[in-house]
Amino acid sequence: MFGPEDLQRFLTQARWVTVNDYEWQLLQQKSRWGVSEITSHIEALIVTRGAAGAVIHTRGEQIAIPAVPAQQVVDPTGCGDAFRAGIIHGLLHGLDWRTSGHIASLMGAIKVEARGTQNHRFTRREFDQRLARAFG
Repeated sequence: MFGPEDLQRFLTQARWVTVNDYEWQLLQQKSRWGVSEITSHIEALIVTRGAAGAVIHTRGEQIAIPAVPAQQVVDPTGCGDAFRAGIIHGLLHGLDWRTSGHIASLMGAIKVEARGTQNHRFTRREFDQRLARAFG
């Protein structure tokens, strides 16, 4: 579909890139670029790893984001989208990568606990309390 040059061009046009671990393997293989090549062009590469959390690669740092334990695993459909929503929320509010990653991790956990892609509900107070319990 796309050759290495196409993917490299797409990557240089991004500010940050988020992929799951499977997509990350494909991106490396198809673009012929690894972490250092990609992060030399963008602010951050975010690789989600499901229950193993995520890693945020920036030009100078590799930030491990632990997964927030789910109270119960009901439906993983939409968890990646919920994670990205957390990242976007953090960035839009001027938060750093680690804090944005923590918010994203909690969003993924909240989503996996509900059936359907957008059926999860929480209050700001519940979210803040759970975030504090998970990350201090």
